[in-house]
Amino acid sequence: MSIEPRTAIVNIFVRKPLEIDEPDWCTGHSDPRAGYKVDISHDGPEQIIAPRGQVIFKAFISQAPFASTDRAIGLYVEPDLEPQTCTPADVNQLADDLIEAAAQLRVLGRQLAEILAGGAV
Repeated sequence: MSIEPRTAIVNIFVRKPLEIDEPDWCTGHSDPRAGYKVDISHDGPEQIIAPRGQVIFKAFISQAPFASTDRAIGLYVEPDLEPQTCTPADVNQLADDLIEAAAQLRVLGRQLAEILAGGAV
């Protein structure tokens, strides 16, 4: 048996409050239990893009300031379309809805550009 001191690296979950800067566009943090620092994210208000009441996309400005990869502020976009078989009329309506959704996404893109340029939205 060796008399040399031994060491081990043990992963621990440290639980203590962490004060972080919050951008103006962030809607706050409804769940105070982020768990790990890398899981913290700033999210703006969720925008439902729903031409004719049919949800096509959900989108919001987001940033994970402690992420291990991308920490940039960006627009999180989540498609919310159900797969379907379309008639010619359905295809035309879907195309019209996508054009309207694209216009709404462009507005959000301009808001993001203003935030990135240092302005408030």
